[in-house]
Amino acid sequence: MGIEYFEPGEDGLARAIITGLASRTEHAAMEERARQDIRSGRLQGIIIDASRAELPAKPSFSREIWDDFLGVLEARPFAYVPPRGHDGAERQAMIAELVGDWESHYCAVASEADGRAWCLASLAALRNA
Repeated sequence: MGIEYFEPGEDGLARAIITGLASRTEHAAMEERARQDIRSGRLQGIIIDASRAELPAKPSFSREIWDDFLGVLEARPFAYVPPRGHDGAERQAMIAELVGDWESHYCAVASEADGRAWCLASLAALRNA
């Protein structure tokens, strides 16, 4: 259980893998690493593989995690391989609201490879806008 964070590569994309039920402390540590990579100019987008994660029992905890992380990322592309149960209407509404509030570039994807392709396409579109 926990979160593994992989620093951005040459393409500016970081990766994180969430397994089991990650704690608030683990999420905060990932946010801090992402924040440092943003400050250094290295992080342009992130792919989070949560396919082996457990959804928190309390929706308020999940909302807090999403809100905090989207605040760190600002408008950088964020691809997400969701865990089982992610497609519930209440959860989708919460995510849509937060993504809108933060004007995030977010996409749920089927795999890390799909996430990488989507993030790179999003970054190219943002550069050409």
